[in-house]
Amino acid sequence: MKIFKTSMKFASFFTLLILMTACFGQEKVSTKTFDAITLVNKIYFFDSKLDQPKFSCGFLLQYNNETYAVTAKHLLKIIKPESMKTLTFENNIKSWSLYPLDNKSEMVACDKLLNENKSENLEAKSTYDNDWLVFSIKENGSKVKPLQIRTSPLIAGEKLYVVGWTRKMETGKQRVYEFEYYKTIGNRILLKDVIVPEQFGGLSGGPVIDEQGLLVGIVSGGTVDPDTDKKYFSPCSVTNLVLFLEKFKSGK
Repeated sequence: MKIFKTSMKFASFFTLLILMTACFGQEKVSTKTFDAITLVNKIYFFDSKLDQPKFSCGFLLQYNNETYAVTAKHLLKIIKPESMKTLTFENNIKSWSLYPLDNKSEMVACDKLLNENKSENLEAKSTYDNDWLVFSIKENGSKVKPLQIRTSPLIAGEKLYVVGWTRKMETGKQRVYEFEYYKTIGNRILLKDVIVPEQFGGLSGGPVIDEQGLLVGIVSGGTVDPDTDKKYFSPCSVTNLVLFLEKFKSGK
């Protein structure tokens, strides 16, 4: 009987240890939840050695009764053929699609890269001031919710959220990370960390949204605040994306 009790105590302790280890091993995320809104990119190149079955994040945007697929332009600085010098997929990229990581069968097939620009040098630093790619959609088999753009100005100290998956995540529902709005410099939204991933890699192209789930930015990179000389996580503003879509819609 004594041996049985000792075994039970050991089993209980072992179970508790496993639970504690699991809790400590989990990455901290915000308690805020949103509908499924984030996707990951799937890129096929003419040179199949460069193919990316899962590469950073993206999302769907609804604007003026049209739905578009959006991700970050700087992804093309990370992975592309050497021959690809400008912002055009011609003879370089065969297809671009997106899907939710937790349901790989829900595919969004992109049609045309709307902001294609054969004179835009991908190596030029200025290329990434407007860090977005926007696609028309050939087929949407996804149930993710297309985002709407926020039209009111951001307020210092308000909560903003990044939604997506980091590079090391291979499955599971979208994660939510938490920030506070600090200031805007040019096309960059500077944010203060609240609840952030251990590594940001893989979130590029993901949506940055407010408490109501309205789109305010696209995960991009970091910016040094000239007033404090401190580097902040700084998503790209969607202001110029809106202007581009207005012109595109009007045919100008």
